Amino acid sequence: MTPNGFPKSRLALVLAVLVPLGVLGDALWVRLAAPGTPPWQGLDESWNDLVGGPADGLRWQLAQLLNRLGGEPGLALLAIAVVALLIARRWRSAVFACAAVAATSLVVELIKLVGERPRPLDVMVDTGSWAFPSGHSARMAAFVVIVAVVWIPARHLRAWWPVAVFLTVLMMGARTWQHAHWLTDTIGGAATGWAVAALVWRVCTPLLDRERAEREAVDAPAVVEPAAGEEHLS
Repeated sequence: MTPNGFPKSRLALVLAVLVPLGVLGDALWVRLAAPGTPPWQGLDESWNDLVGGPADGLRWQLAQLLNRLGGEPGLALLAIAVVALLIARRWRSAVFACAAVAATSLVVELIKLVGERPRPLDVMVDTGSWAFPSGHSARMAAFVVIVAVVWIPARHLRAWWPVAVFLTVLMMGARTWQHAHWLTDTIGGAATGWAVAALVWRVCTPLLDRERAEREAVDAPAVVEPAAGEEHLS
């Protein structure tokens, strides 16, 4: 298994740069608006009233599972995955995975400090820091990009992306179901996670290309050359 190359389309790189800047601009808009009333607050309140339920049942348990995976248990799973990459002698992929997660968390926290958006008043779980953008949604989006880069064979990438979208939307839904975030918090988080992970992918391309070349060289069938002096009869 080898890491996949960054898309050749320039649009992917342009979006990876512009999307976090757009989310940062939204955070500034939130900060400059009247406290708690950005232009899209009406949409967020309508969605917040629509979703959510009692703290029991299958949907609540699923939301709780995703809530935990977005915290320390999720980081523990990442550590296990990184160790597995190191055991497989894929240290460059391990560097990329760690860099993508670290960069995503850093960018999200910086944008949160810019926006300082309060969370919904009826939040149903323990939370920290500000609401916009959603850190859980960002980390899930970064995770699915990391998986696409280091674990999914190139021939299966088209099948993986719908799964990646589903997992990201599932996390977004869980965060709004528990009223831990406004809807636009999760949209901003998912966009930030995808873009930052993609940008780290582009930055790490020389490392990942080197790993791919080395592993392909090892897996290539050996070429058997005729012994010296061997004659071939026609």
